[in-house]
Amino acid sequence: MPRRLADDVVHRILVRLSASEPVPSIATAVGVAHETVYRMQHNVELWGIPYPPPTVKLGRPRLLLPYQEEVVK
Repeated sequence: MPRRLADDVVHRILVRLSASEPVPSIATAVGVAHETVYRMQHNVELWGIPYPPPTVKLGRPRLLLPYQEEVVK
């Protein structure tokens, strides 16, 4: 899995995307691949942030279901 870009590089890409600059010129000016800029543009359109939010559920699963907790209370 690729690492995240530095914050200043991400900021420069986002500023250029907001200015409606074409993706190939952004990629050459910043020094990243075209796919990186396209992916970042897609993530901003979907979630409003350059990287997707985490989708992994953290923590232990619940022992009781919601309707079982109501009975206990």
